[in-house]
Amino acid sequence: MEHKMKTKKKKYAPYIVLWILFGVIVFWEEAFRTNIEILSIISVVMSIVILVKNKMPSKKYIIMSIIFMVLSMIAYLGISLQAVVIWGLIAGVPTLLSSLAVFSVMDNYGGYLMVSKKNKYSLLVSILIGMISGAILSVINTFLGFMSGDEIAFNFSFMKLLVCLNPAIYEEMAARAIFMAYCIYYTDNKKMNWFEIFTMYFMMIIPHSLAHGYGWFATILLGVLFGIPFAILQRKRDIASAMISHGFVDAVRFTLFGL
Repeated sequence: MEHKMKTKKKKYAPYIVLWILFGVIVFWEEAFRTNIEILSIISVVMSIVILVKNKMPSKKYIIMSIIFMVLSMIAYLGISLQAVVIWGLIAGVPTLLSSLAVFSVMDNYGGYLMVSKKNKYSLLVSILIGMISGAILSVINTFLGFMSGDEIAFNFSFMKLLVCLNPAIYEEMAARAIFMAYCIYYTDNKKMNWFEIFTMYFMMIIPHSLAHGYGWFATILLGVLFGIPFAILQRKRDIASAMISHGFVDAVRFTLFGL
């Protein structure tokens, strides 16, 4: 009996750590009205822990992680060169490390995919799913923009599309997928119980929603309307579809309402 209790405590320990880290995020948000910096730091720490305990991913995913890092950094060129210097590393380093960690767990334990491999049309299907879900979520996001008093200032440009690479890559990897990888790693991709599933999805959804700096009602609303779809796409379809959907939503918003 004592051995079973110790095993159970050990099993839940990584999830308890996540809730403690969430408490740190909430404290930081309340104190400084932003949590993107602390979320990046936590993402880096989690990534390093996974990489230390696990091995590096395959060569192709190391290359892909580097590409993701570069894209998440040059995305700021859509704002200004100064933004690349100031915010580039804040996005680039977490993107690189989280991508390596996410791919490492994926290589060794499974549980999710970068691109679905069901058949030869899987990539096309993922792109279509990402675009369709992104279009639906864009309608919702536009409606919320009107409700919050935003005015249309339509201005389509390549630079605005470039900026969308940052949320599509950095936020989906460093602020969402890393939590999924962490939970799957610590359960060896075995069947999760309700507490483990709830914790995984909660951490994939709420911390990122908090990063937008709104109140709790708006945070929960963002999590329900956008965080849940992106998290489900990552877990049930693939990371690529979530990236495309997220990028699509921001592309429409930036075009209609500006950066």
